[in-house]
Amino acid sequence: MADRVPSGPEGVPILGSSLHYADDPLGFMERVADEYGDVARIDVYSQEVYQVTDPEAIRRVLVTNAENYEKPSLGGDEGLGGLLGDGLLTSNGEHWRRQRTVMQPSFYGDKLDDYADTIVRDSKTLADSWYDGKHVDIHREMSELTLRIVVESLLGSRIDGMERTIREALLEVGERFRPGPQGFVPEEIPTPRNVRYRRSVETLDRVLRDIRRQHDVHGEADDLLGKLLGEEESGLLGSEQVRNEMMTMLLAGHDTTALTLTYAWYLLSTHPEAEEQFHDELDSVVDGSPTVADLAELDYLERVVMETMRLYPPAYVIYRQAENEDTLAGFHIPADTVVATPQWVVHHDERFFDAPEAFRPERWTKEFRRELPEFAYFPFGGGSRKCIGDGFAMREAKLVLATLGSRFDFELVSDAPLSLVPFVTIHPENPVEMTVRTR
Repeated sequence: MADRVPSGPEGVPILGSSLHYADDPLGFMERVADEYGDVARIDVYSQEVYQVTDPEAIRRVLVTNAENYEKPSLGGDEGLGGLLGDGLLTSNGEHWRRQRTVMQPSFYGDKLDDYADTIVRDSKTLADSWYDGKHVDIHREMSELTLRIVVESLLGSRIDGMERTIREALLEVGERFRPGPQGFVPEEIPTPRNVRYRRSVETLDRVLRDIRRQHDVHGEADDLLGKLLGEEESGLLGSEQVRNEMMTMLLAGHDTTALTLTYAWYLLSTHPEAEEQFHDELDSVVDGSPTVADLAELDYLERVVMETMRLYPPAYVIYRQAENEDTLAGFHIPADTVVATPQWVVHHDERFFDAPEAFRPERWTKEFRRELPEFAYFPFGGGSRKCIGDGFAMREAKLVLATLGSRFDFELVSDAPLSLVPFVTIHPENPVEMTVRTR
């Protein structure tokens, strides 16, 4: 029997489902899955996209037939490729494989242990600046903290006093990638948003040049930036390519962890029983400052992080493009088709998670993890293109939560529901305001 052709929302002439998607991307993807099943055809921004939410089909896209699925150039030079060039997040082929090989040693083994001291030290510095009753925007605080950590750990430099400037520039850059037609307006057209975007990119490029100058004086040859500069010196990378990888690390290296931390504090503050168990475990394990050795005993802490990334996966959808035709879950996938595998939808699927909208860290037992289909939970993607920094991010999130949670708890200032905005990652639409309480 011939493979089926997937169905999907009809949309309207020319625009297809673009307006519905732009109005509520997360809700739209959920509705499409509910109404049309595990493989659905969508027309957005004159691009036919197949949404895939079956874990085994996702595994085929990301792992077993990954050679057929490349990173698409969504938006071309007006998309992420215009900002990150041929950096690790956006490149394909032999260039990507070489860069991955060069950069991989900075993200596993003893290197991860080496970063722990920086993570805890910077977290303690932040904690020392807080006092009982202080009012904070926890997303801003976590963003600036993770920026300091990634620049010190991976780029061998410091950004003291520049955190706010970098964060605000990155937020403005992110606005360009909010779903909607504005992302396809050529950058050279001087709309107010494009002007702000260009100025923000110029700010970030100045920061990167300063980081590189610092590294020339104080950096080490075996940190990530040192390895990239070594490739440049040997003639294997150009200066623009080094810049692209630095920009990729600055953007992707802090953002997802900052969001995970923000959502973890939000969820703990709104679930008193989980918060109490979180603090009780820290009190029984951590003596003074947390260490890498403590992490093996902080089981509930790990469950909090995993459940946070299930409910609020910072990276909410992965796109690939089929080089050749294929079959996914019994449906025909034509060549050149863009395939979307949305973590947001799969992570909230009641087939895999009881009460999927509930925050239940206790669900993550060893038995549950063994029985869960591999790609029913994939916050870092999967296969050869799985996030290079997944181990770094998990360790960072746990050490930051342990360091700050040992000294404080947080009271949410407003009981308004958390409103989310999908850029490249899922951001809170408004400041997440909290009051710091000394324990």
